[in-house]
Amino acid sequence: MLSFFRRFTKSRFGLIAVFVFLAIIALAFAAGDITGARSTVGGAGGNVVAKVGDRKITDREVRERIDIYLRNLQRGGQNVTMEQFLAQGGFEMALDEIINNAAMVQFAQDSGMQVSKKLVDGDIASNPAFFGLDGKFSQKQFEDLLSQNRISPVAFREDIANTRYSNWMLNRATLGSQIPDGVVLPYASLLLERRMGTVGLVPTIAMDPGADPDDKTLTAYYNSKRLRYMVPERRIVRFATVKPDALKARTAATEAEIADAYKKAGNRFAATEKRTVRQLVILDQATANRIAGEVKGGKTLAAAATGAGLETTSFDGVEKPALAGQTAPAVADAAFAAAQGAVVGPVRSPLGWHLLQVEKIEQVAAKTLDQARPELATEIGARKLAETLAQLRQSLDDGIGDGKTFDEAVADAKLVAERSPALTPAAANPDDPAFKPDPLLVPVMRAGFGIEQAGDEPQIVPLGPDGSFALVGLERIVPAAARPLAQIRERVVKDYLVEQALQKARTIATAVVAKLEKGVPMQQALTESGVTKGPPPKDFDFKRAEVLNRQLAPYLQMAFNMAPKKAKLVEGTNREGFYVVYLAQVEQHSAAGDQAAMTRVRGEIAPQVGGEFARQFIASVRNQVKVSRNEKVIQQLRADLARTGTASGS
Repeated sequence: MLSFFRRFTKSRFGLIAVFVFLAIIALAFAAGDITGARSTVGGAGGNVVAKVGDRKITDREVRERIDIYLRNLQRGGQNVTMEQFLAQGGFEMALDEIINNAAMVQFAQDSGMQVSKKLVDGDIASNPAFFGLDGKFSQKQFEDLLSQNRISPVAFREDIANTRYSNWMLNRATLGSQIPDGVVLPYASLLLERRMGTVGLVPTIAMDPGADPDDKTLTAYYNSKRLRYMVPERRIVRFATVKPDALKARTAATEAEIADAYKKAGNRFAATEKRTVRQLVILDQATANRIAGEVKGGKTLAAAATGAGLETTSFDGVEKPALAGQTAPAVADAAFAAAQGAVVGPVRSPLGWHLLQVEKIEQVAAKTLDQARPELATEIGARKLAETLAQLRQSLDDGIGDGKTFDEAVADAKLVAERSPALTPAAANPDDPAFKPDPLLVPVMRAGFGIEQAGDEPQIVPLGPDGSFALVGLERIVPAAARPLAQIRERVVKDYLVEQALQKARTIATAVVAKLEKGVPMQQALTESGVTKGPPPKDFDFKRAEVLNRQLAPYLQMAFNMAPKKAKLVEGTNREGFYVVYLAQVEQHSAAGDQAAMTRVRGEIAPQVGGEFARQFIASVRNQVKVSRNEKVIQQLRADLARTGTASGS
């Protein structure tokens, strides 16, 4: 999900790409689908969230950028809600991307850098998304793609120029990233560090949460936690499916078609002979004669070939014309003139000298019309079905292009329209966890979320490799909203009580921390603080190298980020309580002279150096061009996105 973007930005090249809007367009073009992309170049109207030099960045630009992120993730099959996007830092990432991009462009232009029209033309002409059927740049393809997605050529060209500025500067800023031993040694020594201590748990379940909340308290708690009870945006779509099975009856082969196909089949159903022939091809005649002699002396053709370091090939159940096409007419003549079991040759062809052994002869009787009918009926039906599906899809596509609505297109094609419940992009129903949709509904819902608003032109989406497809129209958008308190009162009461118990667990855990730092043993500190239930304390003893790249529990991660003889508390997952970590001892060891450790760490640090240089360069550029943020508008925008659950508008 968003973790991919964070990992990507840690590299030098990731940073070059991630804050440049053209990267998003390029990725979409490469996937053959740039629907949903909108240019944010030029600072559209709206409240100003930041200023970069003379450039004003508006809340509308941020909304559009977030909308692009979410659409691309949803098209990739990831059901990312606005709540998840915000929780994982997506808002800050999108805003920083726009600010960084604007700062780099401003700095480049202030420094006298220019991107020529010729260079931009070259980037456009080399983009495969704009190639025509001849594999060359097509001006019509370029204009059509931008027009279909409401991206102006001016904005697109400006994005390309901005990308060039960023590439030029970051490429220069990240060259020459050598790492001296003095930098590597402290990190390598950390791998040898050993940490020992004890961890205990103050469990939530052992706490008395107190009485149930009254209505006023519960309402206040619910309002403060509304995001927890949000239902993601859902959509109601109308769709009409076209499946091959429904068309088979009308595309079945007629007797006249079968008779005509039989008549035009030529020798296909005539009596014929098939043979299984094993052959060995030798480049020179002398070797071919020698191997032929060995076979006539009793060796099998395969054994003689193996003895000469060669290998035979086999033609199974082949007719004479087919064998002639794969070898040579003279070879086929010789093979079909020999008796079963006979070895013939050497026979010369352009490939060399052939030795042939006829392993099997099969006489195939002629097929009458009645005997050929099932085979021909299947072939004709399949061809007619494919043609009908293609014609129907093309007809629907043409109708949409002519401005037909969903209802008009369905009526003209004589399809049956269906209506979905209010579902997420993954076809899940938050109101009914037991809801199990038809798997074909998933691509239908993804298409529905690709439509901007109800009433927009319907979309045609493929459903499977058998040629099935659906016509999809958006009927209604159900915005993200918190479930009413009355509907989930029991759940909210439970959450409130757990929260109260968790707070009590925190208070007790804080008291345990104080006792530990005074030298009281863990078990005694827990008992004296009133913790009589829960698992007993556990000792830990780890070297940092032993836990490297392992998924550690949060309390063990804390043990590697604290000073010895100190205690800290860490909240457990799923509000299970608070872990209290006491670090008793740290043994430090130097990696000086340990070339294996030094080499390992240098290899791990090296890929990050370029990215770090790039981040420092971008930070310096931002200071140089004077970036200012309007925190009030930024917080307002973030709250509005959380409230509405969508980036498409307030």
